[in-house]
Amino acid sequence: MSIIGGIWAAALTPLTADLQPDAAKATNYYRELLDNGCDGINVLGTTGEAMSLSVGQRVQYMQSLASSGLPMARMMAGTGAAALDDAVELTRTALDCGFAAALIMPPFFYREASDDGIAAFFDTLLARAKPPRKSVLLYNFPRMSGVVLHADLVDRLVAASGDRIFGMKDSCNDAQLQSELIGRHRGLSIFPGSESDLAEAKKRGAAGCISGSVALWPQLAKSVFESADEAQASELGRRRAALDGVPLVGAMRYLIASLRGEPEWERAMPPQEPLSVEQRERLDRALASVWDAETSASQ
Repeated sequence: MSIIGGIWAAALTPLTADLQPDAAKATNYYRELLDNGCDGINVLGTTGEAMSLSVGQRVQYMQSLASSGLPMARMMAGTGAAALDDAVELTRTALDCGFAAALIMPPFFYREASDDGIAAFFDTLLARAKPPRKSVLLYNFPRMSGVVLHADLVDRLVAASGDRIFGMKDSCNDAQLQSELIGRHRGLSIFPGSESDLAEAKKRGAAGCISGSVALWPQLAKSVFESADEAQASELGRRRAALDGVPLVGAMRYLIASLRGEPEWERAMPPQEPLSVEQRERLDRALASVWDAETSASQ
């Protein structure tokens, strides 16, 4: 049975000056997140710009992280791809490297794909990659993939998986969908993609959350999930809402670079780009009180 739960940061991928994933820099950062409130790290997700990296880059990055000394039982990797063979290779690599789970987004681009087509993709992927039981997490993010993993389709994928799919990350943050799936599948682990209503998600039966922005305040997110303190939950929601209206990847890169005093964290893989001056000023104003506290805590 999967032991994955709690607060997982969907982490940034640091890049070198020639736009290669920097595993050495990432290792130190990921270890700090694990030491400061995160139960686990999701690498090569949307916040990690995985779809802007080649299969070769993603494979090498996973292999480098696996040999870094990071606790692989607290690491998962995004292995979705538009091409079936790419998804197979990435999933095999992640699990061979010892990642606790492969987070798999449906194939994108052909947005008119039917449920039968999506099911065929996952059936073939699992048959070829041969993941162990309870090692695959579905990734529902139709704004990016164009594919909705609705409840009936999830039923079908889980039933056909032979106990290899143990849950789903829902970046729609659809409370009704999450509740429906938890009600239909005893033991299915559901993770909202945002900490914005984390206390309510836990009441629904969510196993935790997998979010890019929890990397900014992991201790608060962990405390909210464990205690459901209303005042802390309100503060967590306020912080997350302050990021709305600007590109999340750019916001995360700017804020992490500022918090760490390392401007190279703002380097992104095109088509992502740094925030504008106006966007930076907006974030600084919105997070002024948080910023001072987090900066003091990190010193």
